[in-house]
Amino acid sequence: MGRAYTYRCDNCGFEEQFNEGYGFLIHPQSLDEYFKSREILFHHKTHQVLRRLINQKENILVDAGFKIFRCPHCHLLFNKISVTVTDHEKVIHKSEFRCNRCKARLKLTNIHRLKKAVCPVCKKSAFRIDQRKMILWD
Repeated sequence: MGRAYTYRCDNCGFEEQFNEGYGFLIHPQSLDEYFKSREILFHHKTHQVLRRLINQKENILVDAGFKIFRCPHCHLLFNKISVTVTDHEKVIHKSEFRCNRCKARLKLTNIHRLKKAVCPVCKKSAFRIDQRKMILWD
């Protein structure tokens, strides 16, 4: 289950969709289930961490979901697949992301409270959610 939000720039008209939640092939699953699917769904560095863990430990849970991050400096939005790997509820790996522009560590954002962001095209602070184009999926 998840939501898709469309952001539109009031200045240049650029639109971009951001996904949040679980869906498609991205969902919580055991490490064994992930490798049985034979799909590489995550960043290559995360996949390497999972590959190392497959023979070392049991009961590993891979909690993956679509999340929306924001750069604290540039105020750009990023749609990422966030992965948290746990072993008996102890976190052993968590995705971290950096801004493509300034390399600052991205912060998870509460998209419901976010009024506006910076447009990735024109760089104006006029990137706003378009309430008419919200999509829910199951």
